[in-house]
Amino acid sequence: MIELIIVRHGQSIADIENRYEGKADFPLTDLGKKQAKNVSKFLKEKYISDEIYSSPLKRASETAEIIGKEFNQNIIYDDNLREWDNGVIAGLLRKEANILYPEPKGGRKYFQKIEEGESLLDLRYRAEYFLANLLETLQQEDKDKKICIVSHGKMISMLYRSFLNLPLDCDIWLDTGDTGVHIWRIVNNKRIIVYCD
Repeated sequence: MIELIIVRHGQSIADIENRYEGKADFPLTDLGKKQAKNVSKFLKEKYISDEIYSSPLKRASETAEIIGKEFNQNIIYDDNLREWDNGVIAGLLRKEANILYPEPKGGRKYFQKIEEGESLLDLRYRAEYFLANLLETLQQEDKDKKICIVSHGKMISMLYRSFLNLPLDCDIWLDTGDTGVHIWRIVNNKRIIVYCD
């Protein structure tokens, strides 16, 4: 059995300042650090982790480090777990970005890039690559493994789509709040959503 414990980072400075975050690298707030400590204790009580993977962006890496301390484990950082590269709007206040860079009429298509950023198709590719590579490695080891993955909202949605083999252009999003936890399992080649909070 392979168990994936997917965790979204805690509250960041950008969250309280109402900024578009994406590739912008904001740290956790004090509340975000408290949320990370709470989720690390929850995970320690309910789940065992063999390895912890994380996005290198501060809000995710700080969350992962707090979890890693609880489990006494080092973090494996992977650039593919970074949040969507939202180009020119990264770090801008939402009201400012909406004036300077309004969405095209009807919204951006999944294959269209935001200026100086990536498309949702590019983001899906990174999710597919990360998940396929991880699962291939784990299946070759041929033993039960429990992996904790700390990432970001849009990336977690793309991992979810990849895990369930959903179409590239589907419009299904996984809603996850600060330090939301999702448990996914692969048992006898069946992919199972076990828990979502």
